[in-house]
Amino acid sequence: MAVIKTSKKQVIDELQAKLILRLGRKISQQETLDLCIQFANQHFEEILAIAGSIPMLSPEKAEQIIKRAVKYKNTYYSENESFANPEDDEIYSH
Repeated sequence: MAVIKTSKKQVIDELQAKLILRLGRKISQQETLDLCIQFANQHFEEILAIAGSIPMLSPEKAEQIIKRAVKYKNTYYSENESFANPEDDEIYSH
């Protein structure tokens, strides 16, 4: 069995718990993931649409980000600064 790393461990655990409650029997994580893969294959176009909406980091975009970081690396930054728009203050101050 291959080891699969995921950042959604809690989501898998919750799905497994829901399945156990509804089925009335124990279902393993392996079975849970197998069912998810089977479902994804049956609904491939929907999975493709979801995957297509996730932005991808291309080598060109990564290079732009790195160049920008180098350009502004010595820019003064104050954590006590506030923004004119309260929404910006909320977003950038945390």
